[in-house]
Amino acid sequence: MSSALAFDDHICWGTSTAIHDILARAASIASERYGASNPAAKLLARELAEYWGGKVVTLSEANLSADQLFEVLTAARNQALASGEFTELGQRWLAEAMATFCKEVEAATKISGRTGPQ
Repeated sequence: MSSALAFDDHICWGTSTAIHDILARAASIASERYGASNPAAKLLARELAEYWGGKVVTLSEANLSADQLFEVLTAARNQALASGEFTELGQRWLAEAMATFCKEVEAATKISGRTGPQ
C-alpha cells in the first residue's frame, strides 16, 4: 500500500512503511531540535500518532515554519539513507523522490517567504 507526504501543491508518494519511517524520524528530530511545543514538532507528532497505511500526510499549516520542516525532512531522509534499513528500491526512493520533495519544500519556502510561524 502507498502513502504520501504533502506540502502545499507538492506530494511525495512512497510505501506506507517508508512514509511512516520518515514521519517517525522527522517527528523525533523536530522534537529534539526545537522542543515538543514547536509547531513543526507538534504537527509531525500528531500526524505520526494518527498515521495509517494509505494516508496522505498533509504538512501544510499556517503557523508552521517551512524552513524547519525542510531541515527536519532533510535530516530524516539523510538518517534513513545512512541507516542501512532500506532496501535498494527504498534507497533509490530516498535518493530520488524524497530528495525531490525536500527540494520542493525548500523552494516553496523561498517563494512564499514562509520561514517562520505565521
